[in-house]
Amino acid sequence: MFDWFLSSTETGAPGLEKMRAAFGQMLDAGRHIFDTASNAFLGGTDLDVIRRDLFDTDKRINRAEQQIRRQIVVHASVHGATEFPSCLVLMSVVKDAERVGDYAKNIFDLAALSPHPPSGEDRNRLVELKDRISHMMASCREIYDSYDADGATALIREAQEAEDICDEQIHDLLGAQRDVDLPAAYVLAYRYFKRVISHTRNVASSVIQPIDKLDFPSKPPEGAATDE
Repeated sequence: MFDWFLSSTETGAPGLEKMRAAFGQMLDAGRHIFDTASNAFLGGTDLDVIRRDLFDTDKRINRAEQQIRRQIVVHASVHGATEFPSCLVLMSVVKDAERVGDYAKNIFDLAALSPHPPSGEDRNRLVELKDRISHMMASCREIYDSYDADGATALIREAQEAEDICDEQIHDLLGAQRDVDLPAAYVLAYRYFKRVISHTRNVASSVIQPIDKLDFPSKPPEGAATDE
């Protein structure tokens, strides 16, 4: 799908270039809002200081989504059925990018509602996972910029591993196999982290997946760059 974007400058289609720029801004803003909210939950951040920036960033993400939707309608109307597959894919991944902002707000709410930040080994695990997710989001932007099929394949694998970690921690916490002081908050944090991972993975998977497999990526075969 992103090769369609990359050809926009060569073909002189200003609408495509606007969508390309707006979507890139959504990815950057999504990473920023995720980092901001997660750092608030993990401690060391004044919630009142970051609150306005966080919600203003989410509004910018929403406006970008609306802008891209309008551009998609115009582009499809002008160029006809040949562009419909690309437009459908773009509509899907734009929603993925927008949902990251929603889950970031959920994480921020956890920070506001929790009596104190995570501590001990539980905090260490969450910090490690948060840093890994942030890195994946940065990689996703690079994949988007360069239409990197190999990078997309690697990111999908890493995302699925990170999702498994979230599931294991949730199972552990709900199974009461160890004592924790904020079990509900931790479960929700892992759940929200997993959803951010999933939406990031979906964006990257659009580089190599056909339309019907978006949101349902199977594990890429070893050594394969594409799924087609």
